Amino acid sequence: MNIRRIYLAVIVILSASLFYQWNDEGKVAAQAKHMEIAKSESFINAVTEDGDYVYLENGLLRLKIAINSGAIVETRLKEYGVENIPGSLGVRVFGSDEKNGFFKYYFKSGFTSEITNYKLLDYGQGSVTLYDESLGIKKEISFLPETYEVQVTDSALNGSSGKAFASLYRTDGMSLDLKTEMTQGGMMNRSSYQAVAFSTSDDPYETQRLRGLDERISFLSRGGWVSFIQKYFFAAVIGSNDYVYNYFAQPGDAGLYSMGYTVEKGDAQNLVYIHEHRIFIGPKIRKDLEKRAPNLELSIDMGWFWFISQPMVRVLDWINGFVGNWGLSIVVFTLLLKLLLFPVTAKGFVAMGNMRKVMPKMKELQDRYANDRQKLSQEMMVLYKKEGANPLGGCLPMLAQMPFFIGFFFALREMVELRFADFGLWITDLSVPDPLFILPVAFGFIMVLTQKLNPQPPTQDPMQAQIMKSMPIMFAVFFVIFPAGLCLYSVVNAGVSLVQQRYLYSKLGVLGDPSNKV
Repeated sequence: MNIRRIYLAVIVILSASLFYQWNDEGKVAAQAKHMEIAKSESFINAVTEDGDYVYLENGLLRLKIAINSGAIVETRLKEYGVENIPGSLGVRVFGSDEKNGFFKYYFKSGFTSEITNYKLLDYGQGSVTLYDESLGIKKEISFLPETYEVQVTDSALNGSSGKAFASLYRTDGMSLDLKTEMTQGGMMNRSSYQAVAFSTSDDPYETQRLRGLDERISFLSRGGWVSFIQKYFFAAVIGSNDYVYNYFAQPGDAGLYSMGYTVEKGDAQNLVYIHEHRIFIGPKIRKDLEKRAPNLELSIDMGWFWFISQPMVRVLDWINGFVGNWGLSIVVFTLLLKLLLFPVTAKGFVAMGNMRKVMPKMKELQDRYANDRQKLSQEMMVLYKKEGANPLGGCLPMLAQMPFFIGFFFALREMVELRFADFGLWITDLSVPDPLFILPVAFGFIMVLTQKLNPQPPTQDPMQAQIMKSMPIMFAVFFVIFPAGLCLYSVVNAGVSLVQQRYLYSKLGVLGDPSNKV
């Protein structure tokens, strides 16, 4: 193995990452900007009619409803905008771009075995009512006040309709808006997590990726919900504990997937069968999701170390309540975490400091037994025991921090709060890579200084030494594609570790050891 090959591999990876980030899918790489929506204290609703469609909106959502079918064919999150979409009214969760063939996503509900032909019956304060006179079926779509929830009430006036149903339909792709969301975040920030998720009375949370959904799956549950999952935003159909639902997900024709439920109609009231259900269409904000339905917050993918990620997000959110800046909150959180882990990391640093103390003696043993590696190993073990040095003790700081790094990676990747979060100076969005590469370079520089502090094993061969020296470059390269929030955490974490290590080395009296100059 040659060190030049290592550098070449790093360059290839970096080039591929940057090309993937800046040129993916039609070179959609425009910078996005948060749309500030002025809100009055009163909850404002508006309804407008436009030919075959009617638009229902409030301060949070804008719905486009096809009058004939009663389907919600487009939704916009008005607080979350995308700058490069002409005339954008906010991030589009439902919708389609048939011209460019990106995706189709819409919602329908009603009663099975009926083909409806609705007419616009009425609209008022935050609601739209549609009516099919021939079938005697009425549909009312309305907002739940000051939430991202929509309530849909389907009524069979003559009592002759079949089972009630609610379904979300979508193709395996993303809208132009969501495509931009994915590409601007870099390679490590692209996971749209296109999956269907269920929460039932038997299982609080179960997912199935769309591309692995080859046949219909179904679950019986009292209450619960079913949803399509995206990165920052998603839609869920939420059931009521008053009914037992048959939740399902299945592939369809032309790449179209459907998910939802069917349920037996409720009791008739004056020969009118009524079925109500809620739809959540909005961002994945934990505090809000916890209020909407049980287990809905599990839609935020926290990865393998969810048991670490979830408490970290809660603490970070709590800190931000006082600080008011997500970047500073990450810094404060990292400092508190380093303080909490200091007793563990200190043991590792002390172990490495003791190794520095015995380095001259280890060098003597290496010269004395250069031709007898077995004897060298035996004498080194005697030396370690005599001096109280532990060559593996230096792994403690890294091992202690690794779960938190992975947990923080998943936490920051999923936090919509970091989308367009302005840290200050050159960082205007903590959810995307550092545009000037300052944080990756800073991390690499700190790694170089840290390596100078760490004792090098006397038995390390030249190739291993070269690889270790190249590690700061390799990490700096990989951090180029990491979200700036994660890079900020890593830089602060590494910087504090360096300060702690130098402090402990000075107390041990090994900072200026002539065999390991710093």
